[in-house]
Amino acid sequence: MRIHTDHLERSQFYMAAKLAHVDFTRFNSHGSRKRDHAFDVILTGNSPRRQNGGPDKAATWDQWGHFLGTLFDLEPTMQADRSYMDAAHFHYVTGDRFRNFNLSNDHVKGHKWSYSGQSATGCYSVSECYCGAIWRHLNVSWEHMTSL
Repeated sequence: MRIHTDHLERSQFYMAAKLAHVDFTRFNSHGSRKRDHAFDVILTGNSPRRQNGGPDKAATWDQWGHFLGTLFDLEPTMQADRSYMDAAHFHYVTGDRFRNFNLSNDHVKGHKWSYSGQSATGCYSVSECYCGAIWRHLNVSWEHMTSL
């Protein structure tokens, strides 16, 4: 995942990873046309699934969410790939799951998502897990939504 930031430093990423109980498979610095700089990140966690193209276990959705939620708390205007445009968008897409998230109590290693409908405009589809987690999926490109 490419994370574009104006202010975050490597040490803050390491702190967020420690809180989310993950390690880095890849953590590279890059330039960014959107922000001051960017980091390319792949996390290793305790998912029952393997990473794409690697022998390590992937980070779970909750571990990624805890990691990104911590970073968004530090810089609400950062952008994570095209998935999360800023902190408000991240919390909307994840149904506010990662506000005050407690990894030891709330962590689910394998969410079982089921379709539960779409937004009124049809821009998002909504999936829910038996644990109560919500995940909104964009049905159209972000560029299309911002041009409306």
